[in-house]
Amino acid sequence: MGKFALLQAFYCITGILFFTRDLFAKVPMGEAMLNAFIWPYAQWPLIKMQGLQLLAPVMHFIS
Repeated sequence: MGKFALLQAFYCITGILFFTRDLFAKVPMGEAMLNAFIWPYAQWPLIKMQGLQLLAPVMHFIS
């Protein structure tokens, strides 16, 4: 359950950051909400791959 909660928290924070970015860029509210909550889900494989590449040197030392 902890891994799922961490994943949901990451998704939520990413969505909030995209929503804030769109609001400052004066994007219409409906489009900003779609970008905030659909984009992170659609791009999850890319986000996961980039995160694993970023953590690879650290994981090498841990294991």
